Amino acid sequence: MHYEDLAKAYERIEATSGQLDKVSIFAEVLRSADPQEVGKIVALTMGKLHPDWSGEPELGVAEKTAVQVVAAAASVPEGRVRTVLHETGDIGAAGAALLSESVQSVLFAEPNTVAHVYETLDAVARTTGQGSAKEKVSLLVGLLSSASPLEAKYILRTVTGDLRLGLGEMLVIDALATAFAGGREARDEIERAFNVCSDLSRVASLLAEAGLSGIAGIHAEVGVPIRMMAAKKLSSAAEILEKTGGRALVEYKYDGERIQVHKDDKSVVLYSRRQERITDQYPDVVEYVRSNITATTCIVECECVAIDPETGAMRPFQQLMRRRRKTGVEDTLAEVPVALFFFDVLLVDGRDVMGLPMLERRRVLERIVKTDERVHLTVAELVDDPARLDAVFKEALSSGHEGVIAKAVHEGSTYQAGSRSWLWIKLKASYREGLSASVDLVVVGAIHGRGKRTGVYGAILAAAYDAESDTFPTVCKIGTGFTDEMLSEFKERLHSHIIEERHPKVVADIEADVWFEPAHVIEVLGDEVTISPVHPAGRGRIKEGGLAIRFPRFTGRWRDDKAPEQATTVAELIEMYERQKRRRE
Repeated sequence: MHYEDLAKAYERIEATSGQLDKVSIFAEVLRSADPQEVGKIVALTMGKLHPDWSGEPELGVAEKTAVQVVAAAASVPEGRVRTVLHETGDIGAAGAALLSESVQSVLFAEPNTVAHVYETLDAVARTTGQGSAKEKVSLLVGLLSSASPLEAKYILRTVTGDLRLGLGEMLVIDALATAFAGGREARDEIERAFNVCSDLSRVASLLAEAGLSGIAGIHAEVGVPIRMMAAKKLSSAAEILEKTGGRALVEYKYDGERIQVHKDDKSVVLYSRRQERITDQYPDVVEYVRSNITATTCIVECECVAIDPETGAMRPFQQLMRRRRKTGVEDTLAEVPVALFFFDVLLVDGRDVMGLPMLERRRVLERIVKTDERVHLTVAELVDDPARLDAVFKEALSSGHEGVIAKAVHEGSTYQAGSRSWLWIKLKASYREGLSASVDLVVVGAIHGRGKRTGVYGAILAAAYDAESDTFPTVCKIGTGFTDEMLSEFKERLHSHIIEERHPKVVADIEADVWFEPAHVIEVLGDEVTISPVHPAGRGRIKEGGLAIRFPRFTGRWRDDKAPEQATTVAELIEMYERQKRRRE
């Protein structure tokens, strides 16, 4: 496929607001491509040449470098590129405009193919070491020199990290189902395969070559992280048991980092919730797994908790994040020792056990984990009475834990990779302080401080994640409850993510003084979810308008373990709002 054909499809998708139309256009592209190209097309469209967990290098070309590339390809000064970039707010549009004006002609150039663009960008990503910056620019200039202005627009957007198509993972899955599996009703099978192998390009390639039978063989395998199952949130014990079918395994909720452990004999790899390899940050955890997990091969999940080196008492999550430094790991081993609390098993000695009910998986886990002072199973109790669930909840709080997770134990209580369902339900103390749940929001903007806050941010603009449109609509402006230390930390953490214009994925009616890339997730409490005339989250999906968090306040917890796309979703906020309405009726 010629890359220009893909770029023309991108242009149509960008100009289309309807999600079904976007899916239809992309499905056409996928059907018209050679099956061997489909994986590359999906990778380019998602802006990920390789899955995060693979350890392969990614693009990450800075806007400053992209300016140099455009200047060289269009034979104009960098100052001219920056001027046009400021006018358009889009390096892709700026590049297309300047290349259109350039006397350089691509009439006699060989057309760029999708494969050639992919391979060139992969070469850019793999270029490292001394002189690599110059070599990256040279490769990209060569690519743009043989590209039409339209192609250049989308190549530049791809390398800088945002195609601006509004085409997220779920819509790509819909398009794959439409193109290769007879319709969107097959999306569940495709999503299952993606959640298990965490590689949408691989799923796309198999579908294009063999249809649904091609992905039927995708199962859990050691070394390939599985997208983690997540819990919903409620504040009533009776409501929790109603959702779980009358009985639940109630586990303590630990204030640590969730880790997915992959063990193959002596080889151990650790993955975070974001599917980053974090093995190097936890060499002690690797040793605990080798000595305390008896299965030869397995995939298990645990909560890794920081403990006091003198008393053994559990320490807060933020202390644990010191272990995520890339350097000085040996020093933090002694300063921030950890304990492990295992709670699930997904594969054991070659057998995929995700399809087993919760209690059966727990029994498998009990057989393969040797406990000691640093390695434990989560404290858990089978409960069928709301009063007892409340008692376990209070016991968890009194012993220093965040709360509990109630897990369904009926025949259908399988491990549902990548899903957030009523099979697992969190109950934390914060859920009874106003909102039925704390929310994890993405920092997207800030308002300059005045008076005592001069020099720091006076308020933070925060957004939820809309999985349907792959955007971050704002839900609140947080201006109270900050300590001086918190305000300093906001300034320090967010500095490297400042951008000149509102990010194209951020949807906001409020004008911020400073805009940020959607990169950091924070935990926020509030009194309730309310209708808002100024925040767009959920607008068009509930008749009253957009949704906002009333009286929001930052808890002090940065969710470094969560990617922006793992923040609280608009769908969850709508669910919380509807639940509030029912309680009042």
